Amino acid sequence: MQTTSVTRTGDCGHLIFSFLDSSFRSRVHASMHFTKMTSNSKKGRHSYLMVVAGALLCMIVGLGVGLIIGFLVDPKDPGDNPTPRLDKRAEYREAVKASNIRENLRELTQKPHVAGTEADLETAQAIKSKWLENGIDEAYLVPYRVLLQYPPDDESAANRAQILDNGGNVVFETALKSDPLGEDILTQDGIPAPFCAYSASGDVTGELVYCNYCTLDDLEYLSNTLLPGVNLTGKIFISRFGGTGRSTKVVNAQSYGASALLIYSDPADYSVNASLGLPYPNGPFLPPTAVQRGSIFVGVGDPLTPGYPSTDGAFRLDESDAGLPTIPVHPINYGDAANLLRRLTGPRPPLDWQGNLEGVNYEVGPGFKGVDSGRQVRVVVNSYSEQRLAYNVIGFIHGEIEPDRYVIIGNHRDAWGLGAVDPTSGTACLLEITRVIGDMKKNGWRPRRSIVFGSWGAEEYGLIGSVEWTEEYYHLLGSRSVAYLNLDIAVAGNYIFRPSASPHISPVMIEAMKNVLDPAPSYEGQSIYDSFLNKSDYNKDNLDESFIIPRIGAGSDYYGFVYGVGVSCLSGYFFYDADTYPTSFYSLYHTQYETFRLMEEFIDPGFVSHRAVSQIFGDMLLNLADSQVIPANVIHYSNYLFLYYSRLNVTSYRDKLVDHGLSMTYLERALLEFMRTTDTFQREIVPSVDKNDPLAVRAINDRIMLLERAFLDRNGLPGQPTERHTIFAYPKNQKAPYNTFPGLVDAIENIDENDPDADWSEVEKQLSILSYIIHSASSTLKREGAWTEVMPNGV
Repeated sequence: MQTTSVTRTGDCGHLIFSFLDSSFRSRVHASMHFTKMTSNSKKGRHSYLMVVAGALLCMIVGLGVGLIIGFLVDPKDPGDNPTPRLDKRAEYREAVKASNIRENLRELTQKPHVAGTEADLETAQAIKSKWLENGIDEAYLVPYRVLLQYPPDDESAANRAQILDNGGNVVFETALKSDPLGEDILTQDGIPAPFCAYSASGDVTGELVYCNYCTLDDLEYLSNTLLPGVNLTGKIFISRFGGTGRSTKVVNAQSYGASALLIYSDPADYSVNASLGLPYPNGPFLPPTAVQRGSIFVGVGDPLTPGYPSTDGAFRLDESDAGLPTIPVHPINYGDAANLLRRLTGPRPPLDWQGNLEGVNYEVGPGFKGVDSGRQVRVVVNSYSEQRLAYNVIGFIHGEIEPDRYVIIGNHRDAWGLGAVDPTSGTACLLEITRVIGDMKKNGWRPRRSIVFGSWGAEEYGLIGSVEWTEEYYHLLGSRSVAYLNLDIAVAGNYIFRPSASPHISPVMIEAMKNVLDPAPSYEGQSIYDSFLNKSDYNKDNLDESFIIPRIGAGSDYYGFVYGVGVSCLSGYFFYDADTYPTSFYSLYHTQYETFRLMEEFIDPGFVSHRAVSQIFGDMLLNLADSQVIPANVIHYSNYLFLYYSRLNVTSYRDKLVDHGLSMTYLERALLEFMRTTDTFQREIVPSVDKNDPLAVRAINDRIMLLERAFLDRNGLPGQPTERHTIFAYPKNQKAPYNTFPGLVDAIENIDENDPDADWSEVEKQLSILSYIIHSASSTLKREGAWTEVMPNGV
């Protein structure tokens, strides 16, 4: 594909430089030198050089908070002092204490706090009280009545999987609850038995089939190559965690007719050789008794009120209409999984399907071999769903000059047990951040803009608390929010800080990382930014800061802000060395063993990584809340758009568009316009703003603040009406790549290539929408009146 694109346009590359000034040309060269993508992988860098360079040539041929937040008063009179304020960030960073964070985590992990339980409400009330004690102005509990699910209380009805002999007798049964491994804190009530939230209830029996990660590719390979001619309908699938999300596994299993799905964490994905580390309780890695819990709802927010807040009086769907799973789904530990898998008959799959379970050959079935031949598996799920109150805690420190501009920082509070890593490491840090900022306020300081603190409820069930809040205050947050800082997990390891951000505010993250020292003794004296570059193996000779900080993802509470409202976001956490410990995620993710002892003894002794995270987030918070001009670089956004165009341009997608008579000319014009506009805004308009004129400063800040909103499509993406972000949303079609324009590639992937009469009008529509959206984003940044100019014809 790359060769075709370059050959088609190889003699036209000089044309693009005929209209570019020197500063713009330098940006093109910087993009062509981009060598690092959003992961820390060291593979595939050279291919991107060709991708961007080839796409650059191809372009030329193509051109041939309501009741709570609403009480905040309007801005002060424009005559009020607009001068820059004292930078309090160094004072803040020095005041952060690791010992306080340790004590916060110890207190918060004494008992489980699953969403919708009394313990979760008590934790919410404690956080509210602590915030007020720390000195923030006001704090509130904000409830939403939402659909939640829990495993049965009666052990006789517990969720389970069994092997039945030909007479229906139980030969083997999976663990009904998790082994506390001798730790008293793990014997208390409130730690849920293994379950997947929102599973269908049921009692089914059938033959077992192993399906690797249960991706669409896996199931196609299973059906077409490993088990051709075998009807998978009615079979019970068993899959390992990883490869794709829990909810996607369920959707895929349902589409292939599975009657139930079992999921386990394979040591190949979630553990390491004993020479590298020991399983809990003697180390931080996965023991055979650990079970990963989690939600399997494919959506976000309350399942019964999609797109709207679950407040009193809200219309609610019937559960049968809410898109919930239709088959029983149950997670099991890998000790029990081995007992099932080693009995399977059938062909042995390729190596990339084989995990690391002792004595297991990973035959795929269906059914069992040897003495177990004819025996079947039974899956029983008796989880119950009910509407319960989930609570957000919302706190405010009112801004002194621009109280109606909000910088928001939040962390979800609920956990699947004690949650020492997810999310309570972040909660412990957020409490320390509020303490230090509260002390600053007590000593006479107040931020320029208002700071809003959020402790979100029911995140583990599908980002419910934050999504419901952003739905309830959609218009207010969209008109007043500068940025959202997301603290979910703060520390899952002590090796490297892993940041992510909306492109144009990534300079805020970079500056904060430069201001904080790496706590690791082996990197003494290096900033976290420098050590991040060293540990990530960036090419420092051709470093483009546009791509140093990966784009924001979709799996935490930033979702409602960036994808729903269009509020720019920043996030980050400390992680382990993934090259040394090549696991899918931290080993004890969502298991019962996320204890305080796990964190203090094995992950972050001394809590120095927690302190560093708190310093970074507080630095970003104060920078955004106190800077006279919002510290952003909008050129980073246009560079990302150009990269996404480059990827699109060297795939088969462009050829398909051309073959069906669809031109990318208007998309290319819009993209070039946006690149010119961001260049002018960043290099000319921002530096020349009169900082003694508060209205002029306000106008610049509003353009920066509203840029992210410009990329939202009010009608949503194809088949995803609540997915509005046309650049960074994730496509619905699993075959579509996630790192280019989602609506367009989704529409193309949904076309049946074997149908000569397929309707390409939706593709044409998405191409038009994308061009319009990018043009609208340019308008957001232009001077008053300039946005009415007609787009230039050609280059």
